[in-house]
Parts: sequence; structure tokens; C-alpha cells
Amino acid sequence: MSPRSWLYLAIAAALHLASVSAFLIPSFVGPERAKEAFIQWKLVPDILSSFNPIFTLGATWHFDGHKVQAELGKLVPRADTANRPTWTIPDISPKYANKTFVVAMVDPDDPTPQNPNISQIRHFLGGGFKLQRQTLVNTTAALSEYFQPTPPNGSDPHRYTFLLYEQSPEFPTSVPASLRLFNISAFAEQYKLGPPLAGNFVHIAANKTTNSTS
Repeated sequence: MSPRSWLYLAIAAALHLASVSAFLIPSFVGPERAKEAFIQWKLVPDILSSFNPIFTLGATWHFDGHKVQAELGKLVPRADTANRPTWTIPDISPKYANKTFVVAMVDPDDPTPQNPNISQIRHFLGGGFKLQRQTLVNTTAALSEYFQPTPPNGSDPHRYTFLLYEQSPEFPTSVPASLRLFNISAFAEQYKLGPPLAGNFVHIAANKTTNSTS
């Protein structure tokens, strides 16, 4: 085979690999995309005063034999969110590989996005997360166990938001029992967590039979 033929084959193989990679890697991946989406969907300033993530935070629900991945702004069926999601960091840097992390999940839209007078709702808050390969595994009990999203009937979809922080020595051992009127930014400031390292969010709509809020 001539050198030119080898060159054409190499180019074709590279193009094929690029197309496969583009198919396998979702377009939402990347901290810059997360930053743009948080601003577009007004999570900045509704939850955070600013957002400059350095990693990608993945979230996947496993339910009834299938899985649903959180993609920035994706509409996720409530029925698929019964179990606590699994969180991942696919692009962690060596500097942070052995750190301990905090994961929070909040809803800034309760009871409705137009009238969020009992928000934020705390849907999960836990520290002691360590990376095992790319998956975040908590080595201590959560401060606030997973509470399934349950937007009230008649509400527009809520923006359920995940945030990742580096855990500080000041991280508490308990939080108030009430899930309402939580403020993740104030909590992070109080316990010296620093700015969020990564974030993700989904939209979840109410079931037609849902009457409770969260």
C-alpha cells in the first residue's frame, strides 16, 4: 500500500473515532457548559451568586432496571427518581483525587418557581465522599438523607440542583431537621466549604396526583 493510501486510511480512522466519541460523550459534559446552563436557567443568582466550576458532576438514577442520567436542564420523570442518585466526577484532576467532598441537592422552586416562598428545599446533604475511580462514595452517614423530588400538582417543573464542594474541617455533624428554607450558599459560607467545584441540575414535573410540596 502506498504512503498516500496509508495517510487516507489514518485520516478516515481518526474521523471515525471522533464521530464515535462525539456520540458516546454527551454534549453537556464540561464545567464551562455547566456554568452557561446555570446562568441560562437563573440558578445564578437564585442559588449561587456566581458559579465557576472546575469539574463535571455526573448524577445517575438507577430504578427498575434502567438508569437515567442528569443532563443540564433535562426533564426527568419523577417516577425514575425514587432512589438516591449516584454521583461521579469523570474529569477529576490529580490534585483533588484524594480529597473528601460534600454533595448537596436542593430545590429552589418550592412550592412553585413563581412563588418559591419555602425554598430552598434540602433534598440531600452529605459529606465524607471519596472517589473510587470516578464514582463518589460516602464514607460517613448523610446529614440529610435523600428526599425524592415531589413538586406539587399544578406547578411548573422544578430545577433540582446538585452541587459539589470540598469538605472542610468545620463541616458539621448535624443540621436542623426541617428541609424547608435551606440556603446552600449560606451553609457553605458558614462551614468554610469554599465555592462549588462542580454542579448539575435537572427539571422534574409534578405527577398529576401529587399534592405535597418539595
